Amino acid sequence: MSFTLLLLLLSGCAAVPQDLSGKLFSFPQETNKARVRLITNRSDFQAVSVCLRSFTDLSRAHSLFSLSTPSAANSFLIFKNAAPGEIELAAKNIPAKFYGQDYKLNTWHSLCATWDSKTGLGQLWLDGRGSSRKFLRFGSNLRGATSIILGQEQDAHGGRFDTKQSFVGMMSEVHMWDHVLSPCEIQRYADDLNFTPGNVLNWRALEFSIVGRVLVETKQEGCGRLNGHRKRNKETQHSDIQTKYKKMRLTLLLLLLSGCAAVPQDLSGKMFSFPQETNTAHVTLNTNRADFQAVSVCHRSFTDLTRDHNLFSLSTPSGANNFLIFKPAAAAVVNMYVTNLPASFAGQDYKLNTWHSICATWDSKTGLGQLWLDGRPSSMKFFSSGSNIKGATSIILGQEQDSHGGGFDIKQSFVGMMSEVHMWDYVLSPCEIQRYADDLNFTPGNVLNWRALEFSIVGRVLVKTKEEGCHSLNL
Repeated sequence: MSFTLLLLLLSGCAAVPQDLSGKLFSFPQETNKARVRLITNRSDFQAVSVCLRSFTDLSRAHSLFSLSTPSAANSFLIFKNAAPGEIELAAKNIPAKFYGQDYKLNTWHSLCATWDSKTGLGQLWLDGRGSSRKFLRFGSNLRGATSIILGQEQDAHGGRFDTKQSFVGMMSEVHMWDHVLSPCEIQRYADDLNFTPGNVLNWRALEFSIVGRVLVETKQEGCGRLNGHRKRNKETQHSDIQTKYKKMRLTLLLLLLSGCAAVPQDLSGKMFSFPQETNTAHVTLNTNRADFQAVSVCHRSFTDLTRDHNLFSLSTPSGANNFLIFKPAAAAVVNMYVTNLPASFAGQDYKLNTWHSICATWDSKTGLGQLWLDGRPSSMKFFSSGSNIKGATSIILGQEQDSHGGGFDIKQSFVGMMSEVHMWDYVLSPCEIQRYADDLNFTPGNVLNWRALEFSIVGRVLVKTKEEGCHSLNL
């Protein structure tokens, strides 16, 4: 393999579009000067997608992509925090942290980030794995003279660099688009397949200038024939998925009205997205049932939260935690409450940034409750027996009720995505729970039915099409 090396040490080298296919930028030392400025004449963005590949051994904080305008130094920023597994995304100076990211040292990673001003939602994709969506800012575009920098983080428009936030390592294949990429397109980028190059920044026709010690090198590709074979196989695997995804009509309903009308809706193929930490945003699930001798609840959820958070909260006037599924901060533990009596289920393989199916059952005759995570049963535990759950029912997703219908705590709120919520007035059989977990045909809930759900939304909760195909959310 022929290695070519161009050491560019001139301040403000001439910006001529170059095809950097097979090349990389190497940032070989810690400095508050060395950087690459990426040039575009675009100055108005309703949406943004950025993808890049990077390799580093830094364990401290460092910038991965910095776009500033005169009105906002962090107009669009991708930043690796020092905390393990934590990546930050900012739009118009409003940040969100994404936890549980498998960001390994000395490894090439593909990293994509998207933001849409219409919804305010941002999302991170590390090595093709989608994160929860989080709220940044909505309602106005990114506007103004654009300064895009690799290697440094801009604390002011075009400058004020901090050595301890500089990037040391290698970057390649930087692209930027003025729209939100589809999950399939991001997956194709991550898998190094054919994809539509950026229409704002295109690695194959990149205008850039270098300041300080940054090198343009040939990217070292090993075992070319083997990589080519894998690449062709991936192309075949993804062709049908891409066609299917193009046929899927992605719809988005942003419901910000307090107390939206509760009309039964078929939410097949949909999900609730809770994009930010709050003590107000929630979904109320409506039922006229007020007497339960037994209960089964199943749902699917996806989050990066490591703190306490609520998964399902049913209260009556006599008991705030009459049926509660709750994930405490303790790793591998899920709690369940029945008639205000708790039990902890330990040893649960509750992973971050992964869709899980969770079912919980309780029978007043025996007093026994049980948890099922991804179709795997727990031990049965005793709660209370001999009396039903009775009274006006308040069922809430997104918040934990410390009082009937309220008493929300922001540090127990859910941030992430939920789907396929069902509730029955009897204990499901193990086979029925397994069929639910495996996404096979099962008897829908006779109390709450995702396919005919009455609900109302308060605050910033979104109803979105669930992304199928390309394994975009590990489904």
